[in-house]
Amino acid sequence: MKRHIKKQKIPKELQHLAPFFHDVDLGNGFNTAPEIYRMRDAINLFFPPLLKLFGGSLRNLRILDVGCNCGGFSFEASKYGPKEVIGIDSNNKNIEQANAIKKYLGVKNVKFLNLTAEEINERDLGKFDITILAGILYHLEDPIGVMRRISKVTTSTILVDSHVHYSSDQSEDIPSWWMLNDMDENDFEGLFVGDKILSIKNYLEFEKKTKINYSKLQNQFTPSPHTERDLEFIKNYIPHPPKTISERYNIGASSKGGLVLIPNKKALFKLVRYFGFEDILEIIPHRFSAIPYKMKYRVAFFAMKRNKNGPFPISEYQKQIED
Repeated sequence: MKRHIKKQKIPKELQHLAPFFHDVDLGNGFNTAPEIYRMRDAINLFFPPLLKLFGGSLRNLRILDVGCNCGGFSFEASKYGPKEVIGIDSNNKNIEQANAIKKYLGVKNVKFLNLTAEEINERDLGKFDITILAGILYHLEDPIGVMRRISKVTTSTILVDSHVHYSSDQSEDIPSWWMLNDMDENDFEGLFVGDKILSIKNYLEFEKKTKINYSKLQNQFTPSPHTERDLEFIKNYIPHPPKTISERYNIGASSKGGLVLIPNKKALFKLVRYFGFEDILEIIPHRFSAIPYKMKYRVAFFAMKRNKNGPFPISEYQKQIED
């Protein structure tokens, strides 16, 4: 006898706000985006080591989630006893979705604000023990300015998840940044909303047979390789101009059409260390990790500030920030 599996679905109270980009588990078989695997992969990768780093819980900590979208990381962090989680996003629709999910779940220790990363400041937001920078740095036209702001409000640790440029025939010992168009409105990585054209089955079949060509990264003004592949999927499978798809599914980036700087791993480490986050623990992909991490064009790590009263020296820059 064939077993019948009940498909997860969005509850009636939240359906008017669909589609959601983050898959938040709402309990009782309900999810915001059950066909999107991106958030679940990221949580399975980041949160076990994060909790170990902080002794098994996030009790009494303040956490900032930058570019929170509809709150996937914020709601996950809220489960482990933090004093407060503040999620910020520049997109009004994302904040509306996050607040609706918050109300549905009855979560009390999470707050969402319509702010850009460039607006982060201590006066309005206060200080945080942990800042989550997941999928945000490579959308910024001024990553240095944003990191300066983050360093002033973060006392301990940042969790960084970022797209990076990588080539197996290129030395990763040389810090470098590539200037690219922010093409994220066409990035279908993990973004499936149940439509036949955008079904996960179609995309995965396409992805399996279409190899990514990293050699083109020698030309810094081409789209990033995984975005280029997604553009090919649109061209072959979707009989609409990208703008139509973007408007229909509310796909968006921090600044559509803007220029962004994508680092290699060495440059990313150098950036966070410059701002006083001396110690870096890279999260090595495990056997169940998502393909971008295994293929090394996406990295995740924790970067931590040292305590000036501790036994180990801290950077001159960190001294200036703390004085």
